[in-house]
Amino acid sequence: MVLNKGNTVNIKIFSDLIDALSKITDALKAAAALPKAEREQYRKVVGESYQLLDATLNMIVIRLRDILLPASQTRFIDEVANLDNYPEWMRIEREFRMCQSLRAALSEIKHFSGKLKARVSVNDIEALIRLMEGTTATEDDIAEFISERFHDLASEARAPGVDIAKLRDEVTSFREALLRERRQLIRAEADLYDIV
Repeated sequence: MVLNKGNTVNIKIFSDLIDALSKITDALKAAAALPKAEREQYRKVVGESYQLLDATLNMIVIRLRDILLPASQTRFIDEVANLDNYPEWMRIEREFRMCQSLRAALSEIKHFSGKLKARVSVNDIEALIRLMEGTTATEDDIAEFISERFHDLASEARAPGVDIAKLRDEVTSFREALLRERRQLIRAEADLYDIV
């Protein structure tokens, strides 16, 4: 998968994850035959996935804003050059790749799928399992995308004769793209709380 082609950031991977989470939400809504306690449990797990993605996006957006603030060009270059050694991202990256709550829910759905299929259509359960599997894979891709993007920006900042204006534009564009994805995430998450 090409995550960064030339200077164009391919951030569609976030939209894909948000779309997958929305489809899981729709599948849970369609599974009205599930007992309320089970629906609530799955809603909670999907909600935690939304919250993890939101926290990740927020952390990165805030960090990029802080990097863009310094008036000194030298400090800006130093901050960007250190993106690939950003301790807070390294901690969050692990949590994001693991997404334990979604993986645990997926395991539980698979374990009880026979019982669930007795209450809900087989197609609904199988579709839900496929969506959740796809979502856990996409979360790993997103973590990889962010790490690679940080590495690319840091490498560019360390290159001799770096074009500071161009680098500043790239950091700004990356931040703005993440903000757009976060707005989309918030809209999708709001729909999750309609599940009764």
